[in-house]
Amino acid sequence: MTVQELKSAYPNLLFIRAKHWIEKPSYNRLKEAFIPDEDTASFPLPEAITERTRIYPLAITQYPGVLKRMTAMEAGAWAVSKCGQQHWPVNLKNVQCCLANLEMDY
Repeated sequence: MTVQELKSAYPNLLFIRAKHWIEKPSYNRLKEAFIPDEDTASFPLPEAITERTRIYPLAITQYPGVLKRMTAMEAGAWAVSKCGQQHWPVNLKNVQCCLANLEMDY
C-alpha cells in the first residue's frame, strides 16, 4: 500500500514522526513532539487535526531503523497493509505490533 492509497482508504488516519513516545496523544503533546516528514511537512500540524482524525505518533526512539528508511506515513501504510494481510483491525496496537516486527528485521 502506498501513502496515496492509505490516504484514499483511510482519509482520517495520520501517522506522524515524533521525538519521543506519547502514551496519550493530546494536541499539545503532539505539537511539541512533531517532526515534519517529506509527506507531512506540507501542512502544519494544527490544521491537519480535526475531531475525526486518528493520529498515530511513531517515535523515533521506538522505531529508529524503520523511520531512518521511510517516512511515518510510509511506515504507517506498510503497517496498515500488513494488518490487512493478517485480517487484523487497523488500530494503534496492531500497527505498533507490525512496526515492532519490522524494526527487529532492521
